Amino acid sequence: MSSLKMYNFNARPRGLTLPDGFVLTKFSGEEDIAAWVDICGDGLIDRSTGFECFDREIGHADGPDPYRDTYFIEKDGQKIATFTVVPNMWSSGMGNLHMVACKTEYRGLGLGKFMSDYCLQVLKGMGIEKIYLLTHDRREPAIKTYLGAGYLPVDYPTDDGTDMAERWQKIATRLQIAELPLLDTEGNVKQVLHAEKKVRIGVFGLGRGGFAVEYCQKSNNAELVAICDRVVEKLDNFRSMGVACFDNFDDFINYPNMDAVMLANFGTQHAPFAIQAMKAGKHVISEVLPFQHLKEGVELVEAVEETGKIYAYAENYAYMPCNMEMRKMFRDGTLGTFEYGEGEYLHNCEPGWGERTGRSPENWRNRMPSTFYCTHSIGPLIHISGQRPVKVVGFETAYNARMERMGALAAPMAIEMITLESGAVVKSAHGIGPSKSSYWFCCYGSKGEAECARMGADGWGWNNFKKLYTNLDDYEGQCKGESEAMFYPSDELTPKARDFGHGGGDYRVMYNFCEKILGREADVIDVYEACDMFLPGLFAYRSILAGNMPMDIPNFRRKEDRDLWRNDTACTDPEAAGDMLQPSRSADLPGKSAFKE
Repeated sequence: MSSLKMYNFNARPRGLTLPDGFVLTKFSGEEDIAAWVDICGDGLIDRSTGFECFDREIGHADGPDPYRDTYFIEKDGQKIATFTVVPNMWSSGMGNLHMVACKTEYRGLGLGKFMSDYCLQVLKGMGIEKIYLLTHDRREPAIKTYLGAGYLPVDYPTDDGTDMAERWQKIATRLQIAELPLLDTEGNVKQVLHAEKKVRIGVFGLGRGGFAVEYCQKSNNAELVAICDRVVEKLDNFRSMGVACFDNFDDFINYPNMDAVMLANFGTQHAPFAIQAMKAGKHVISEVLPFQHLKEGVELVEAVEETGKIYAYAENYAYMPCNMEMRKMFRDGTLGTFEYGEGEYLHNCEPGWGERTGRSPENWRNRMPSTFYCTHSIGPLIHISGQRPVKVVGFETAYNARMERMGALAAPMAIEMITLESGAVVKSAHGIGPSKSSYWFCCYGSKGEAECARMGADGWGWNNFKKLYTNLDDYEGQCKGESEAMFYPSDELTPKARDFGHGGGDYRVMYNFCEKILGREADVIDVYEACDMFLPGLFAYRSILAGNMPMDIPNFRRKEDRDLWRNDTACTDPEAAGDMLQPSRSADLPGKSAFKE
């Protein structure tokens, strides 16, 4: 990739001096080449070809004379930094600051500022007013130094077609430079670049949290500033990238240079960490599920209300192309009024499940009941309809040999029949134990029906969620005959989201979260909608334990509803449930049910 170029056509040296104990010396002979290679090999050049690089850049170049132009900074007799000042580089008639390098352990002491300023002093003393240098995107600390010394970026034509304006725009954003003039090759201001504000993200849990790391690396509205994982070996690759690394949550969440955190820890532990994060002043995006029991749900909602921090629920199935399109079709009236919907998240998890959980009954995945992991099927229907659930009846299928092989204690599949506030009904089918997988959604409105393709209908992977079938009337009661159509929904984010998991849903949950923090329009699943997605599954299990009795679903927007469940810890986790422990499947229900009537 072509080098970045910077000009300084108005050199104003500040007369900076070296810190105490450091001495400026000059190249004195071939014995100094090894020191030059050692210094530049610390991040600037390939050390294995360092001597060839010296010959190319210093020894035989058209312009530099090492005895005249190459300097070293020494500390205690050891050469620890180098730079070359060339009065007529490449016969260009311009001065050049060339091959600037400093050993890692001496960075941050102001030596870069001195080297840049000394170059200006030398060239200014020679009557040279036009100075340039070449650098690279990865050398951001050096670029900050050069900008501080008066250098400005240049947009110049390259053989490889590099878009210099785009590269400098990214640098302006990463360095958060409010205004950065971009010069043309004559030194005139061509345009002024402005930093795009980014949300500083920390990721808790590098397993599932890997998609958030990828998003930060590729997006224009987020940057990765911190990570936390109990497996310290996972942190090594990030330290060299300047990312703050932690192996405990308390230190991580109090890291001052972080705006928001992605919670990608165990699915039963999101609420306590979300609450701690918001109380520490951080916005939160939480992986599924939002909480484990009702007491945690109450505390989570009230933490959002008390802190005023943004909470986003990362239910990626709601952001898959077909589900987003159906949401849009109800909002613009194309499908009319929502009447009925079905969602399936039937996931054959047997391959790899035993290895992931150790087949241990103590693992949270093996303890969770059949209805717990419910928001992949319920969530999109809530988001599409825009309605609140009010009543649910739950069912679960019989325990089988597949679940036993996996080490899972729950029934393999669950069904929730949910009544919404308008009287519309949705059916949710989900589970970790079917023999084959099926992810599918359909919705009926007063003007027609829409559904995504069945898995395998357009190739495997997530392709079925990119293909939407519709059968629509122009108005209610038209009962049009042949009106079926198929298309691939897309919008302006589709090209960027395409390479991310879950049909692009992983990209969109992060994009909308960051846009919300930045004060822009965003489609975020807030804490109340997260409750609407999860409470039907939680109460469906109570329905199952009660012999499939209908259960009312509380509205956690209302304090009076929350007060009814403020101390309810019923769940299948012994440590969290206390004396309200539930069995992992209804077949193990003792004579008295273990839940609040």
